[in-house]
Amino acid sequence: KQVITTRFPDFLFPESLETIMDRPEVVLGCAAVAISGVALFAAMRSSNSSHDALLLQLLRDGREGRKPRGTQHEDRPAGEEESNSVALLSGFTMQQARDHAQQGASVAKARTPTEVLLDLQRGNARFWMGKAQRPEKSAFERRALIMQQYPSVAVLGCSDSRVPVEIVFDQGLGDLFVVRVAGNGLDVSTSASLQFAIHHLKVKVVVVMGHEACGAIKAAQLDEATIKKEPADLAKALLGIKAGLDEKRLKCIHDPRSQDREAVASN
Repeated sequence: KQVITTRFPDFLFPESLETIMDRPEVVLGCAAVAISGVALFAAMRSSNSSHDALLLQLLRDGREGRKPRGTQHEDRPAGEEESNSVALLSGFTMQQARDHAQQGASVAKARTPTEVLLDLQRGNARFWMGKAQRPEKSAFERRALIMQQYPSVAVLGCSDSRVPVEIVFDQGLGDLFVVRVAGNGLDVSTSASLQFAIHHLKVKVVVVMGHEACGAIKAAQLDEATIKKEPADLAKALLGIKAGLDEKRLKCIHDPRSQDREAVASN
């Protein structure tokens, strides 16, 4: 409950009704103040009602076992959802966050590679069809991720701004371990990152994701003299990609788009 107290000027309250009627400007002033007060009160009630409705919806979702809006994990037990809702309303401890992280890690560990790959395919289908869920984590879930990460997939992808991996697969925070580099090339750094994901994070699936119209792949098919005109590190990266392409075979493909796809697949 909020109470607004306003000190009105003395001239707004003359001694008699006759005095008010003799001064129409005072009547108009009083009316304006009253209308403003009603509008402010209505706005405050609307804001409070929206806030209360959101809190009630969070609790209701938790009790009924539904996922919070915008999340992708549809199979969470009702108790976990309710604990998340309560945590949002009343705060949470680091121990609760640790417990939640451990529970998430156990669920991830129990998933099979087939289940993980199917989840990726479904996410990509949602993205392609314009039905992406854009999963978001609650404050409680983000705190749990500070304690521990447990992705089920490692992805080696291209740095191209048009293929952000989490968006393309409709995944959220902590779901994917992503390594992005121009042309999704494999070198010491990217290989070491994938080895870390496999040996320490125990991911179930490794994806090497290329894409059509990749500038790095196109540039790697130029002659070496042209490539060496680029800055040293860029030229080294392009030559590394070039070494993995079967250029003699690619030259037998005359359709530009088919050639592009085959080069991406070869890489």
